[in-house]
Amino acid sequence: MPDDYSYINTRVRVMRTKLLDGRALSSALSAGSYQEFLRVLSETDLASNLRETTGENAGLGELDQALSDNFFATARRVLGFADGDAKREIQALLMRWDLVNLKTIARGITSARGADSVLQSIIPGGTIKPSALQSAAQASDLQGAAAAIAVSGHPLARAMREGALAYGSSGRLIDLEVALDQGYYRYALSVARNTSLRRYLSREIDTTNALIARAARASGGAALDPKLFVAGGTLNAAAYARLGSGDAGGQPDIAAILEAPSLEEAEVAARTALDRAARDIAAGDPDGVGIILDFLRRKEIEIAKLRLIARGKFYDLPTEQIRKEVQA
Repeated sequence: MPDDYSYINTRVRVMRTKLLDGRALSSALSAGSYQEFLRVLSETDLASNLRETTGENAGLGELDQALSDNFFATARRVLGFADGDAKREIQALLMRWDLVNLKTIARGITSARGADSVLQSIIPGGTIKPSALQSAAQASDLQGAAAAIAVSGHPLARAMREGALAYGSSGRLIDLEVALDQGYYRYALSVARNTSLRRYLSREIDTTNALIARAARASGGAALDPKLFVAGGTLNAAAYARLGSGDAGGQPDIAAILEAPSLEEAEVAARTALDRAARDIAAGDPDGVGIILDFLRRKEIEIAKLRLIARGKFYDLPTEQIRKEVQA
């Protein structure tokens, strides 16, 4: 298998043609019922994953599993095209979902949600073995969850352990989550030889710091804890500190996050900025990791939109209401 992106990107470009286009999503939105929505999906490349969704007692759970299986298979297929340094870089991209999953597990444990509820929220696109995620979700405390990840030998095991210790000292979930952010970006930058990948990670780190600052300001404090700074972006520690007073340093994307009237709108602004960054990098670096980065983000968006449409159709919500949620 290749260690360069020429072959890999050729294969991924073919996969990108299989993504649902605007017409297919419009057909799904226009479906008159949940069963009609499933029929529309059965005419797409998702068909092979939908066998369990039309059984006698099937519901949203079966559809969620089908969409999860499709996303997992897509991520594994992309990774299977690569070897060597290219494979490590693609794994670093996929580890973004490991980061999300570890945060989900931590939130579930600290809020006593229960393992079944937590596991339903797991995104199956990362690199942590499902058995390790299950063991972590079933742990009685954060230390137990960290130990389960450590046994798997995953690169984020150290960050999970450090995050559990930070939470134990402060009782603040943000300390744990930022420890995971710091560990993930430290690892991703260490394996990123590709200039466009490092540039994208830098943008993602800036966005993460802006969201941290936005959350701190919303809680009533302007002074930012320097321990919550994630290094590796274009913002240095001094520029990060100024985010607390709303100083975006002339960066429109950062300003949009800081000025958003709600956390939900701040997260939308962050996603929009990163989607645009991925598209720009894909267009400007056709022989690098940008094509893969853009494809994976598009696939994630596709799955998220289908989940929203499915819930709307299942609960018989007005089409226009579903459309607004999908476009948010």
